[in-house]
Amino acid sequence: MSKNITVTFEGVGATIRAINMFDMQLKKDLIATVKETAQAVSKDAKARAPVSNKPKKVGKSGDLKRSIRPKYFEQGLSATVAPRRPKGAHRHLVEYGTVRRSNKKGANRGKMPSNPFMDPAEKSNESRYNQKVRSLVDRDRTI
Repeated sequence: MSKNITVTFEGVGATIRAINMFDMQLKKDLIATVKETAQAVSKDAKARAPVSNKPKKVGKSGDLKRSIRPKYFEQGLSATVAPRRPKGAHRHLVEYGTVRRSNKKGANRGKMPSNPFMDPAEKSNESRYNQKVRSLVDRDRTI
């Protein structure tokens, strides 16, 4: 002989709405943290970026520095900070340097020492970002 047991939950709709509101607030907090960190990395990288004093055939001195800006993805939940094209197209040459090189006609282009500016800016802000995200995700909230 089996008996049927009926279980009724009260307040399911309110609980689901509260969970969704919690998720929305967490998302807003994470977006704000990503934006704040991206702007800090951008500012730090601009301060570290080298500016040439030599006259240029193309572009102006400081183009690399001015081209550094964040770009946001996934509705603001992620970002990249880098020198953007066209003014920052030579960013990899400055950051990592080059070996002695020549063009197809054999003209010497010399070598360029590395002058890292993006990597130190990223590393100096990384621990602060990780700490903020960890505190947002690990915090206890009552729903």
